[in-house]
Amino acid sequence: MVNNERYFECYRQLQAKLLDRYGLIAQSRFLNLEKLSTRIHVLEAGAGEPIVFLHGGGGIAAEHIPVAAHLAKKFRVIMPDRPGHGLSDEFDYRNRDLRTANVAFVEALLDELGVQSAALIGNSYGGFMALNFALAHPERVSKLIHLSFSPGLLDRRLPSMMRLMVTPILGRLLGATLGRPNVKNTRMFFSKLMVAHIDRMPDELVELETLHSRRHGRGIGRLFRAGFTVRGFRPHYVMRDELPKVRVPTTFLWGERDTFMTCEAAQVAARLVPGARFEVIRDAGHLPSTDQPEATAALLDRELGSC
Repeated sequence: MVNNERYFECYRQLQAKLLDRYGLIAQSRFLNLEKLSTRIHVLEAGAGEPIVFLHGGGGIAAEHIPVAAHLAKKFRVIMPDRPGHGLSDEFDYRNRDLRTANVAFVEALLDELGVQSAALIGNSYGGFMALNFALAHPERVSKLIHLSFSPGLLDRRLPSMMRLMVTPILGRLLGATLGRPNVKNTRMFFSKLMVAHIDRMPDELVELETLHSRRHGRGIGRLFRAGFTVRGFRPHYVMRDELPKVRVPTTFLWGERDTFMTCEAAQVAARLVPGARFEVIRDAGHLPSTDQPEATAALLDRELGSC
């Protein structure tokens, strides 16, 4: 059990250090999303057309600070900790349809911020979330950008380590050993699945991810079990047949070394979306914001300028 007061104090200090590292001046605040009966934390920086970063299934908003530091010079950058992550309240994903929950969250977020339309940048599960919202409310999405792999794009496929996490016995064993939240295990996990260059991951971010896992690990596990089984992503969440229905400008920016899906497979998904663009982020893994922040920011800047 994590002491919430101590957690918030440590988390805020580490987040502030990470912001200072990249010279990003951001407002940290909380929003009450009444429709979802939860409170979330949001980082906001810059001014201009709004862009929203949606982080991955076990991730946090702070992962995208290195890229936001560049984009905040031209855009209003919004980075929420999704429900059950970071500084946001704990959230129970059991007995929820994830597509419905995703749409409800993005809608409530934009409404609370007074944003009618925004560009959505989704990494990993955040890409699944952004796609869900773009299909439901295309009039509120100026641009849809998949920042590396999003689950369910083409099929049920997920890395074996992810699938093992939700097995009844092996999942508990992994959680009690390799999954125990400490800096060493965080570095190992990120080096195996998330990033191509663990040495480029700032110490403050490693510590934030570790702290976050200690507080929200159980809730993240419930989210994973709601979304996938040992066989992969649940069939009714596979989006392949939905991709041709996307009616907003879409770009796929893919980490060349993403362990979740190859660039070749990602191009197949991109070709299913009418008019979609596809670019490779060289020498980047599943989390390009950490591996190649300057190159990622430059590509995002270009794509956002074409909205």
